[in-house]
Amino acid sequence: MAGTMLIGYDVEWWGEEDVTRRFLRQVRRMHDELGVPATLFIVGRTLERWVEDFREIASDPLFDLQQHTYSHKLLKTVYIEDGRSVRVVRGAGLDEIRCEVGRTSELLREHLGMECIGLTGPWCYYRGLRDRPDVLEVLWEEGIRFTRTDGRNERDWHPVSMDLQPYWYEPLGFPDMLEIPTHGWHDNTLRQEVLGWDDLDGYFEAVRPYIERAAERDEVFSLCQHDWSSVRDDPEMSATERLITHALERGVRIVTCREYYLERLRSRERRPEHVRMGV
Repeated sequence: MAGTMLIGYDVEWWGEEDVTRRFLRQVRRMHDELGVPATLFIVGRTLERWVEDFREIASDPLFDLQQHTYSHKLLKTVYIEDGRSVRVVRGAGLDEIRCEVGRTSELLREHLGMECIGLTGPWCYYRGLRDRPDVLEVLWEEGIRFTRTDGRNERDWHPVSMDLQPYWYEPLGFPDMLEIPTHGWHDNTLRQEVLGWDDLDGYFEAVRPYIERAAERDEVFSLCQHDWSSVRDDPEMSATERLITHALERGVRIVTCREYYLERLRSRERRPEHVRMGV
C-alpha cells in the first residue's frame, strides 16, 4: 500500500497587502527543499496583480498552475448548515461563469504561456457538479478537463469523508472530465472557525488521519489550503511542511492534480473497448 496525496493551494488574495507574494516565495522554498510537487489554483485578479511573481513560480517544474475563476464567483449556490446558522451564497449564472473561466484561462495563456485544463470551484460544493450538467458543459467548452468542486458534506459544510474518491462525470455525458474531491476541512475554515489560527499542532493532528488512511488503504487524499491562510500565524508554513514530511515518511506519493488526471486518463484509455462502453 502507498496512497496518493494531491496538494492544491487556492491562490485568491487580491487585497492591499502582499500576502500572495509572501506565500509564493515561501511555498516555493518549502516544496523545492522537500522535492514535492503541488498545484496552484489561481484567481485571475490575483494573477493580474502579481504577474512577475507567478512567472517565477511557473518556471519551477514542481508547480502546476490551474485556475480558480477570475473573481471567485461561485459555480453554484451553497446552503450552509454549520450547526449555528444557515447561510446561503448564490452561484453565478452560466454566462458569468463562462466569462470568469474563459478570462482566467486567457490570462494564464497570455502571461505564463500555460494552457489551463483544471479548475477549483470557489467554496466547493456538495456533490460537486453532479447536479449541474449545464455548468459542466460550459467548463468543457472552455477547455476544463478536471475539476475540484466536490468539497462539502450533505450540510454544505465540513468535513468531507475520504469515502468520496475521484470520479468521472461520464454519466452526465462528459466521460473524460474528472472530479477530484477535497477531503476533510478547508484549512481556512478549520483554523479560523474551529481551532484558532495559532493552534498549529491541532491543525496537524486534524489532517494527519487522512494521510494515514491514504497510506493504509492506497487511496487518494486531496488537501485544500489557501495562500492567505497557509501563512497566517505560520509564515514559514511549518504546519504544512510537517504534513508533507509525514506523508513522505508514510510512503505516500505526491503528484500534481494535472499529473493525476493524465494518469487516470491514460488508464481509462487502456481499458478494453467493451469495458469503456459499459457493455
